[in-house]
Amino acid sequence: MLKIFLFQPFRIEKSTPTDFISTSYVVRHMELDRYRPGFIVYIDKHALMTSDGTTTHLIAGSSSQTGYREGVGADARFNFMTGFVQISEKLVVVADSNNHCMRLIDRTTNKTSLFSGQCQSEGYEDGRPGQFRYPRSVVMDQRDKNQLLITDSGNAAVRTVDVKSQVVGTFVKSDSLDYIRGITQEEKSGDLYVTAYHALYRITYIQKTVSLISGSPGNSRGSRDSSLLDSLFNNPQELIFITPNTLLISDSNNNKLRLLHMKSDKVATLNVKNTLSAPASLLLTTNSLYVGRDEKITQYKFQ
Repeated sequence: MLKIFLFQPFRIEKSTPTDFISTSYVVRHMELDRYRPGFIVYIDKHALMTSDGTTTHLIAGSSSQTGYREGVGADARFNFMTGFVQISEKLVVVADSNNHCMRLIDRTTNKTSLFSGQCQSEGYEDGRPGQFRYPRSVVMDQRDKNQLLITDSGNAAVRTVDVKSQVVGTFVKSDSLDYIRGITQEEKSGDLYVTAYHALYRITYIQKTVSLISGSPGNSRGSRDSSLLDSLFNNPQELIFITPNTLLISDSNNNKLRLLHMKSDKVATLNVKNTLSAPASLLLTTNSLYVGRDEKITQYKFQ
């Protein structure tokens, strides 16, 4: 796990941002590349890419061409990638959202295959292969490393997939999770934190209760910094823990990064230099914060 205690807001706020890489679309998710050290894996609309900021490689798909086709590298077709997780150094599971399924990419060959769900057939069904409706984000369950947790946007649910058997299950389903998008997990408790519409929710790992922690559960939106329940967001996307009690959120339609301090019950805007256009994804390393945004990844080096 990253040494998240190294993150301090003023170190980012004083940093001059640099362009890490240009893209053709909003970068929905990115991770340090486990297969190619020194690179970052990221989504460029319908393609999975990797770059070190100088050299860029296509892993699979096409940023400009959509569809559904299993294949190798550029021959494969996806329909709006929105999330992925590296389940090993060689294997990546991708949320192919508009195809309503989870796809597998073998990094040794760049060959794609079906992982779970029924591509081009939306629905709600547990079992194998199961069914999804606009799966969005995916993480490895830190309490059960044989299980993936997936935000199933069209079904207002968090779904599970067993990595070995590929059997689909339901972790929790709730009307509160309508249009669920980002997901992260608190290491100690295992509790899940998700973004849904203009709000942030906590899902307890054991009881599986869903509770509002910040923002508005209805159509109210805005950019108000206040206490947790009085603050407003506008289409929040990814969220990551930067300390055990602090979340960093990409508040996409407000073009801002927001800090949610659970211990002190407040939300604050992170005052970074230059305007961020549609920030969507976040990656924290030991020396930088990377923000995936509209048509680029921006890097803030710690000062």
